[in-house]
Amino acid sequence: MPERTLVSVDLDGIGCYHAIHGLPPPPPHSRGVVLQRCLPRFLALFEALDVRATFFVIGSDVEHDTAGAAMLRRALAGGHELGNHSHAHAYDLVRWSAQAQASDLARCDALLRELGAQPQGFRAPGYVHDTQLLRAAASLGYRYDSSALPSPSYWLTKVAVVALHAAAGRRSQSLVRGLGAFLGPREDHQRDDVALRELPISAMGPLRLPLVGTFLLAGPAWSRAMVRAAGLREPRAHLELHGIDLADERDDGLHPALVRLQPELRTPLAQRTERLASFLRARGPCTRLCDA
Repeated sequence: MPERTLVSVDLDGIGCYHAIHGLPPPPPHSRGVVLQRCLPRFLALFEALDVRATFFVIGSDVEHDTAGAAMLRRALAGGHELGNHSHAHAYDLVRWSAQAQASDLARCDALLRELGAQPQGFRAPGYVHDTQLLRAAASLGYRYDSSALPSPSYWLTKVAVVALHAAAGRRSQSLVRGLGAFLGPREDHQRDDVALRELPISAMGPLRLPLVGTFLLAGPAWSRAMVRAAGLREPRAHLELHGIDLADERDDGLHPALVRLQPELRTPLAQRTERLASFLRARGPCTRLCDA
């Protein structure tokens, strides 16, 4: 029987996926899709299932988006948590100077507080983190980090995808270095290098399969079934989702190239929504990371 279920959602904008796939920047009309269209779908689903979740917010995506900011205030009013996902969401943030990292995280923190949030946690772009970056998060008074995805199989998949993009003449901005960010304990633990508690995303079984929306909601039936079954067996499960998991491949104005390349978007939204609802119902009560 499940003992605890944590749910977090990275609200990465559409531009992040264009960067991952080596595509040109998205058209202006698609820049607000995640906050203005995907986030309301999550809120409606979570309300129906009585789920409370943590949403990791990119500061630059909300800075000049009045409608998106209103949706985030609605999330707070619904009992959800807002966490810091950096301001620029630079995939090479881990390579920045300590001063630049601290400035970036502080800028996002200030925006979250303007929305009415009291942020307690951080997640690094692309999961890639080190002690220096986490010190910047700890300096803001945060209680936890949730950048760890201790799944070498996920890292190998990322490396393969980046290589495929390169072979097709597309340069991904994802870092293929940083294997260390995908190793380490799978259990919640107090870090030794910085005053933060680490709340890892679930990596399950001997293959350390990642409990991430991409693998739970889309892809071949056999792999989805394997991830779902493993996720339901875990006494402690931390499911990580992304805003794009509930994007509408037909009606959200996404670039056709992105729809072809992003696994979730090759599965109809209605199917993804039902698969997510089914998993969350089976897991039972879900909590925010700040309640862990």
